[in-house]
Order: sequence, then structure tokens, then C-alpha cells
Amino acid sequence: MKPVVYHRLAASELIKSAEFYERRVPKLGENFLLAVEQMLSRIRLDPELGKPGKLGTWSRKTKRFPFRIVYLEQPDRFWIVAVAHLSRRPNYWTRRLC
Repeated sequence: MKPVVYHRLAASELIKSAEFYERRVPKLGENFLLAVEQMLSRIRLDPELGKPGKLGTWSRKTKRFPFRIVYLEQPDRFWIVAVAHLSRRPNYWTRRLC
């Protein structure tokens, strides 16, 4: 199975969001990370279940948390372009694809 690799800014988004949730409620940050991991497992099994997006990307919304995982399936990996909060500016992450 192909590995999952994060863009450095997507990894930062993931960590900062988990830290934010953990500060609000103990264990909520862990639950957020688990929700992301569960979604990544689904993506790896069936990448096209996601929603087609800009520049060849796909995305899937996490359960329970208002985030969308934006990814590209590449020959050797799943590249996570963004862990995007749904209330953020749409498509802010497209510059990461250049």
C-alpha cells in the first residue's frame, strides 16, 4: 500500500489543529488526530471516494471535525496537500501545488 506523505504546511496545520483542540478539552486533540488517521485509511483503500477538486486533487471531510483532507494520489504515495478547516479561505492551499 502507498505511504501517506504530508506537505510541510499540511503537517503544520495538522499539529496546530490538534494542539488547539487539546487545549480546549483534554483528549480532544487525540480524537482529532484519530479522525484524520481514519479518513486517511479510507482514502488509501479507495482514493476516488473523495470529492474531485482543483488541479487534480481530491478531498474528504473528516468525521466529527470541520476539516477536509486535500490530497493527490501519485504513483508512489498519497500526498496530503492540506488539512483544511472548512471555514478557512477556500483553495488557499493551491499555491502548494506549484
